[in-house]
Amino acid sequence: MVQRSKAPSITQVAELAGVSLQTVSNVLNFPDRVRPETQKKVLAAVKTLKYSPNAAARRLKTAQASSIAVRLDSNSITDGDGRGLYSGFIQDEFVYQLTVAAENRGIRVITYTANNPEDELKKINLLCNSQDIDGLILTSTQLNDPRIKLVNSKGVPFITFGRPWGDDKMYSTQRPWIDVDGSFGTSLATQKFWDSGYRNIGYAGWRFETHKKSDPQNVNEDRFQGWLDTISKLDKSRKYTSGRNFSAKNDESVLGGRKMAAELLEKFPEIEVVVCASDTLALGVLLESGRLRKKPLIVSGFDNSPVSKEFNFSSLDQDLLEVAHSAIKILMGESGNQIRHIDFTKESTKAHVLLRPILISR
Repeated sequence: MVQRSKAPSITQVAELAGVSLQTVSNVLNFPDRVRPETQKKVLAAVKTLKYSPNAAARRLKTAQASSIAVRLDSNSITDGDGRGLYSGFIQDEFVYQLTVAAENRGIRVITYTANNPEDELKKINLLCNSQDIDGLILTSTQLNDPRIKLVNSKGVPFITFGRPWGDDKMYSTQRPWIDVDGSFGTSLATQKFWDSGYRNIGYAGWRFETHKKSDPQNVNEDRFQGWLDTISKLDKSRKYTSGRNFSAKNDESVLGGRKMAAELLEKFPEIEVVVCASDTLALGVLLESGRLRKKPLIVSGFDNSPVSKEFNFSSLDQDLLEVAHSAIKILMGESGNQIRHIDFTKESTKAHVLLRPILISR
């Protein structure tokens, strides 16, 4: 019979760190009660002994599940004829990085699926009413997102990956969020093309409804606005105020990108390069322009997915590792292994983090 080595105990951790059992328990469960220098000694002992607190016992003691929930999507992208090209790289990568970051803080990630917005609201309601999670991460935020209102009413700690578009209380500490600055990204790509000597710079993005507000109301408009503001400042020879010159909008698909390439080249055959809202659209523009003329349009995408690398076009990287770590820090504070309601006025963790994407030139 194989003898299993005995796992280190909390008593051994206390002895090695030179503190009491209660202090070790506080460091693991209520770190805000312990001085930083004491935390360091205890965590060093935990690492040395490779001590792992019993999750079930800790849950009974603290009445916490030590887990967060995030939606898992099926984002198969096709070429318009049903042939799959690649899965939702960004969402898959974010959930992976989130899982790694959470595990490093002793938290599990629970994923759920939703068939439609109504289905997701029902599942979020069930999760919030259960004892299975301590917090939520909401992705793909929309204008006046009803999920935010629901989670707020339940009193469950949460963060959104994406700004709460259209919310008058966007910068309230009761609505913590992390996002990647899409407007900055498309502006960066536009400026890069201009600095490279191109003067006919188009845009291919997603559809969105017009409104009278000065600020973008969704990610679609945010990325479009980055191109529009930048090209308007750089190119005084054309009037871009309407946003119609040198731009097209369609669905998020390779077929949508193909349609926009055909539209842009028909209306503005002088176009040389196209800033695209995603790698999916960039691929469609690249393929269709190559079919319509000898030399395809030069494109830039957004996401730095495997497709951008395979087809060798520039793309904006969202640094999902940093996104995941920032999300965990907002939910859990600077240290500790518990999700809690954070008083952002007293702690260094900020409620809102807007990261800048990095342009990967190819």
